[in-house]
Amino acid sequence: MKKLIILPILAIYLQANDNRLAMVSEYKTMFSKIGEKRVGVDVRKIDALSSPFVKIKKPKVVKTTADGETIEEVVTPEFVLQAIVNKKVKISGRWYKLGDEVGDLKVSSIRKGVVWLKSSDYKKRLTMRKENAKFSIK
Repeated sequence: MKKLIILPILAIYLQANDNRLAMVSEYKTMFSKIGEKRVGVDVRKIDALSSPFVKIKKPKVVKTTADGETIEEVVTPEFVLQAIVNKKVKISGRWYKLGDEVGDLKVSSIRKGVVWLKSSDYKKRLTMRKENAKFSIK
């Protein structure tokens, strides 16, 4: 009688042990796949993409001269730092990277929350405005 009880218990134990070994083997396979090096998108392809952001139209001012002529002038807005993502910055609606020209100035430095624009005799510091200060990507 004891042999009849021990055999099913032993069979259940061996089957459970086989299931554990199968699970361990499956986990090892999963972990080895996680450890493999994955290749992402080429940086050149990312740089070739157009900006996903809405383009800001430059405001026009219509002036009337003393002669009654109307003149339309495009107002150049001041430079507004809107975002800093990795090594790129969004200034007044356009994306720039280090060394790009913004108007007659060059992007000379990109740091956390601060961008320096520089020409041969002039340096301008741009910081995030208050409404954009909470925006960050890590």
